[in-house]
Amino acid sequence: MKFIFYLGVLAGTVFSAHSVQKEDHAPYLAYLRSHFNPCVGVLIKDNWVLAPAHCYLPNLKVMLGNFRIRVRDGTEQTINPIQIIRYWNFSHTSPQDDLMLIKLAKPAKLNNKVQPLPLATNNVRPGTICLLSGLDWSQDNNGRHPDLRQNLEAPVMSDKECQKTEQGKSHRNSLCVKFVKVFSRIFGEVAVATVICKNKLQGIEVGHFMGGDVGIYTDIHKYIPWIESITKDK
Repeated sequence: MKFIFYLGVLAGTVFSAHSVQKEDHAPYLAYLRSHFNPCVGVLIKDNWVLAPAHCYLPNLKVMLGNFRIRVRDGTEQTINPIQIIRYWNFSHTSPQDDLMLIKLAKPAKLNNKVQPLPLATNNVRPGTICLLSGLDWSQDNNGRHPDLRQNLEAPVMSDKECQKTEQGKSHRNSLCVKFVKVFSRIFGEVAVATVICKNKLQGIEVGHFMGGDVGIYTDIHKYIPWIESITKDK
């Protein structure tokens, strides 16, 4: 396994980290490609993607499967959305309730690199080691779009610990993660976009949360009734 050391600045904070230069297995990741900043969502059904509401961007396309630019393996899929539903209480002026559902124009073809991920329906215990899953840029990729999956491990913090941090004190319905190995990019939140605990989606990033060594995520299990009401049998 090859590790590269990075040092960078994001939101006024210096980060250092180890980035794994290979494609890890995270078939649930969906890249939300647009003319603006990169965003990451999660395939939760063959025709539904869950993503942060701040990723509601013009000319959005959902990309699944292999993301490597110079390699084609037949798993690549680009699907247009036919419906995008943001959580009813979402506001651009507040980091709360940063969720949206994207209905795909056609069901994704499931394969070894395209698979839906179950949603967490319960709290996760503080101290639990979870997987931070997102996208990264390979060494020879100087473009705007990521081409590698990235997985890192990190422990979940307690609510009390989270509320003591600068990032966590203004959030509710949130999940806080203590970064152990973190790397810095211009679009750093893309690389640690989701929290996977016990093979279920526990959290999804709220955007612009990078600062210090704490990550703030929307706690998915608190939104299960809303998600199911929209995606059930549709």
